[in-house]
Amino acid sequence: MGKKDDYMVQLENITYLAPKEHAGTTILFVIQGELLLSLSRHDFSLGENDLVVLNHNEAFTARGADDTIVIRLHITSPFFASYYADYFQLAFDCMSSQIDTGREKMITLLRKYLAEMVIAQLHKAKGNKLETQTALFQIMLLLTRFFKKELPTRDGASIHDTRITRITQQLEQQFDEPITLQDIAEQEFLSTSYLSRYFKKVTGLGFLQYLTQIRLKHSLEDLRTSSDNISQIAQKNGFSSPKNFTTSFKARYGKTPATYRQEVLAGGGVVEKPEILTTQTKRVVQSPSILARLASYRQAAEQVHFVDAAPFEKKTISITSSKPTAIPDAMHILTIGELREVLKENVQTQLMMAKEELSVRYVGIRHLIQGSTLLPDKETDEKVPTSSPYANADLAIAYLKKLDLGLFIRMEYQEISVDEEAFFEKLEHFLRHMMHVFGREFLSRWYFMYFEPHLTAVSKKELQRVYIRLHTVLKRFDMRIQVGSYLPFSERREAPLSNHEWMAKTADQIDFIAFNANQNEAVDFSKSAHSEFIVTQDYVLSKTRKLKQYLRLHHLDKPLILVNWNTLTGNTRYTNGTFFRGALIFQTVLAVSSEVDGLGFWINTELHEDEWKERNIRLDGLELFHFFNGKRPAFYALKFKERLRGEIVAYGADFILTAFEDGYQLVLLNCTQFNPLYSVEDSLLQDYRKESHIRLKGLLPGRYQLRTFQFDQDNGALYSKYWELNSRHGLDQEVLDYASQASVPKLSVSDEVMTDDWSFYAYLDVNAIHFYEFRRTI
Repeated sequence: MGKKDDYMVQLENITYLAPKEHAGTTILFVIQGELLLSLSRHDFSLGENDLVVLNHNEAFTARGADDTIVIRLHITSPFFASYYADYFQLAFDCMSSQIDTGREKMITLLRKYLAEMVIAQLHKAKGNKLETQTALFQIMLLLTRFFKKELPTRDGASIHDTRITRITQQLEQQFDEPITLQDIAEQEFLSTSYLSRYFKKVTGLGFLQYLTQIRLKHSLEDLRTSSDNISQIAQKNGFSSPKNFTTSFKARYGKTPATYRQEVLAGGGVVEKPEILTTQTKRVVQSPSILARLASYRQAAEQVHFVDAAPFEKKTISITSSKPTAIPDAMHILTIGELREVLKENVQTQLMMAKEELSVRYVGIRHLIQGSTLLPDKETDEKVPTSSPYANADLAIAYLKKLDLGLFIRMEYQEISVDEEAFFEKLEHFLRHMMHVFGREFLSRWYFMYFEPHLTAVSKKELQRVYIRLHTVLKRFDMRIQVGSYLPFSERREAPLSNHEWMAKTADQIDFIAFNANQNEAVDFSKSAHSEFIVTQDYVLSKTRKLKQYLRLHHLDKPLILVNWNTLTGNTRYTNGTFFRGALIFQTVLAVSSEVDGLGFWINTELHEDEWKERNIRLDGLELFHFFNGKRPAFYALKFKERLRGEIVAYGADFILTAFEDGYQLVLLNCTQFNPLYSVEDSLLQDYRKESHIRLKGLLPGRYQLRTFQFDQDNGALYSKYWELNSRHGLDQEVLDYASQASVPKLSVSDEVMTDDWSFYAYLDVNAIHFYEFRRTI
């Protein structure tokens, strides 16, 4: 319904289409009934909602029933080639019933645009031609971006031979000149007979037939809009004579140029282009049920946005015969600041979630003795005091014990040295009380980290003396208590400053070494050069390995705990929010977890920023939560890592595949390092998006339920949801709660029959994580 010179789209009942080679691209979309399609290679059936693309010069036969309703779109080769130069070098591989997983949204969009073309023509409203052609170009764009495939070698010619493309473009540009097959043959250094056969084989049309179609297409516009006579139009468009023009026009359109012009004038200049003579089929009459069916395809695509073209890669992931490796499992430490923060309701909520979902085992605290958790001693005349300096500490630690969370306590030299004797007296009183109330077994699990910052004026002899005293006091309570020291280590110098070299002589009294690794320290945010930010790639892993090498050389091969770390981020809250980095965090967590015994995080933005009372955000650590219990990207990145089960059977820079008792898990990453200031430049981000064709080999064939989690800027990123819901009046509690609940990775579920060689497509946004879980069904 609605034939055009460059394309034809019809809603029709097909009972039989005779075999014919079609010089162009044809799409058949069954919206009701069943259609049996016969190609030279095989026969197959199209059911309701099935769609197939037939390539140029591909002969086919179609058989349907009385109730079979099909949308048939045919795009001529000259028209398609005029917009896509490589048209004749490629084919389109698209059959909805056999489409690879991950391409479903593309099929949904094809259905939508085909339905929109028919709806626009059925309504015949103003602008329907514009709507029709808009949908047509969207279909062509989808085909060329997502369904093209290389043609097999033809007659020894390279599949990358651009000769036909060059010739067809020349015909489009010089159609009004007396160009001949012999002219082109001489230009291409070919014989006319060979070029004739070659041109017909590739395009599906003879050379003269192809050139005539181009000339006729341009003549239509002159007949409608110019006052030139028929002879002038014939000459203007390259025809050898008016008679030749009239004969060609009538053969294609069924009427003479003069008759067509009269119809245009009689219709006020709005008559459609003449119909192309083709095999007639029974058209479907407009009805409410048909319109409802067409509208349903538009509705189904409401949540599907057009996927922009992205760099394409093919990746084969095989389960090799090599020995599987264990999933790395470092203990997770969640720093909250002072112990009294545990008494806050939101902190308790976050601790519970972190324990249950992220396997957090320790809570990091600071300022235990000199902070505000322990209450000051009060003078009293009571025989037995009714108040205790440990009241808040008891409540907090009782809650932590209930969750089975141990303490990781930072003991700072600067706090100890203010009044060393008083400090150790208070510490011993505190530990005796804790052992009495909570028991030796609970206390024996605690970690104590001695701390002095990188730049210090304290001598290494003094630092060593105080550490040894701290170690002695703590071990007196229980030898199982872990006592270690923080080591400020320079990644660039591959060594600490001399003040901190005392540890090599105290190795037998050090249970663990703690350190920081913040790649933001390695970059100058005032510079915008791309190379400035590329150097930060793998910074955390690099620093960890250099530290391990240093420790081995100095006979300090101790367990490592990375207490504070960060990936590349912004140095303002805005850039920190807009620069999505889920994949960077996951990649770092997975890589570093195999190198260290412990990995630290901050509990939330509020407590982290409050630590130093500064205006700028803190970059020295990763928070799991934002304000109001909203989950930051680090939460979900860590949750995906904790979701991994079984053993790792394949691993690469941007993927990990595990096998477990009931199936497989695959994580795909699109890790991208760039200046966070550019995180709002969509044109730049476009280049960093990625389309992957993944081929999995060696899987156990069978039926699986596939669960797919998609985590990216639009699916799970909290800041983008805050920004979307904000107004000049700010965010209130209701909006914040909604944003927190809505900011979750997208989950989709499907049933798949998998072979030992199974493939699918994935479209990954910048720093996106796609987590696939294949659960075997019985």
